[in-house]
Amino acid sequence: MTVERKIKSVIEKMQDVTYIFDNWQTANKKLDSASLPAVLNVLPVSGTFNLSRTMLKDFPNCMLAFMDKTSFDFDGTDNDVIIERCKDRAKEFILLLNESELFEPVSGDIPYSIFYDKLDVNVTGIVIELKLKETKGIVLCSGKPIKDIVYG
Repeated sequence: MTVERKIKSVIEKMQDVTYIFDNWQTANKKLDSASLPAVLNVLPVSGTFNLSRTMLKDFPNCMLAFMDKTSFDFDGTDNDVIIERCKDRAKEFILLLNESELFEPVSGDIPYSIFYDKLDVNVTGIVIELKLKETKGIVLCSGKPIKDIVYG
């Protein structure tokens, strides 16, 4: 299972959230017709492969945006309520991610940034950036051709 599919399986455990895996520009178009709230798993731009004697793991640098609808001329107090809901969804995601055991546990400081007026759709939200480390990757069997490798 790819890292993206693993992330999607975690987000699918969350209630009433639309999942989008794309870049910001394409997601902008998709959000015109998507139901909100939504989680955007932004296409990773970098990461690390971790190679051991028996396994090859993918450790991508991930960016996830948790967003919800806001009014065009939002008021700071009203918008803060939406931001707090987005923070709650991000917290839920992190806890579900750790529960899943698909990745090494996330711990310590997890920086977030708040956004609004970034997309054509009137949304507000938070972005978190994580380096997710697969617990199981591609199992390497000595002597097997690379096309015959399997995910563990």
